[in-house]
Formats: sequence, C-alpha cells, structure tokens
Amino acid sequence: MNIESWLLEIEEFLKTKGIKFTDKIKSHLLSEFPENSTFEQKKITTEILEAVYFLFFFKASRGDTFGPLDKIEKRFGETLEENYGVFSGPFLNMAKTYWTYKIEIGDLYPTHRKLILSRILKEVEITVASVFFPTPGPYEIPVQERTKKQRELLKIFASEIDIDRFISENPILKK
Repeated sequence: MNIESWLLEIEEFLKTKGIKFTDKIKSHLLSEFPENSTFEQKKITTEILEAVYFLFFFKASRGDTFGPLDKIEKRFGETLEENYGVFSGPFLNMAKTYWTYKIEIGDLYPTHRKLILSRILKEVEITVASVFFPTPGPYEIPVQERTKKQRELLKIFASEIDIDRFISENPILKK
C-alpha cells in the first residue's frame, strides 16, 4: 500500500463511524511530526491513532488483510498456517491482518517515515506486536500477563472476536 492507499483506508473507516475525513486531517497526517504540537494537532493525532486501532482490530475480527497474503510467504518462506500450525479461527485471522499490516507499513519506509501518518501506523504495529506477536529477546512478558493484555485489547477494540477461542487457539501463549 502506498501513502494514498492508507489515507483512503482510514477515510473509508472513519465514514463508517460517521467521522468526516477533512482536508485538515489529511494535511496533518501528511506533515512531518512537529517538535511542539498544538492542542489541535495532538487531538487529531490521538483521534486518528484510535481510529487506526479500531480499523486494525475490525479487519482482524473478519480475517481481512492490508495486502496480499502471498507477500507473507515470499517474505518469510512459509505461510502463516505452516508457521503457527493453526488453520482457521480468530488467531489466524489476527495473524493475517497483523503480518500484512506490518509488511505494508514497512513498504512506506524510508520514504515516508517522518510523516505523522507513518508514525501512527508504526505505533499501532509496535503495540500489536508486543502483545500478540512478540519477537524473541532478552525480556519476555509472562504468559499470564500477555493473556490478560490480549483480553483487554480485544475487549476494547474487537468485542466481536470470540476472546476465549482466540486465547485457547493462540500458539504463542502455548510456548
């Protein structure tokens, strides 16, 4: 996805929530992150950040993607089903949404990395990754804590997901 595709995706989602995507919002999102934001700039950034979280989880609840699934296999050498050993259900839906999201926002860098929109998209990616798709490292969140945080985020942003099924089928929590 290019920057215009992301703007359109956000605009379409905002319409479903009855929020008008104005030229002011678009201009703000396409500007570089300022050192000192005004109250109005902070408000727009916060509203769009929240909208992108809801957009992400809305797509995840439906198993929708942000780009072609074959990009995942091309990038990582195997399908999500092969990697996680899960062939259906809410966890796989989330994985499809997350990994296509991550790949597509990665394509925005380095050209658009300084834009407010890029930073918003990256913040959502980092949050989702840290809770749902952690990478190995020196610090590991205990399973009980990770499970609790997953439940909290799903309850807030994706109440239509069967949370108990998601947790029980999540191979990351089983490791």
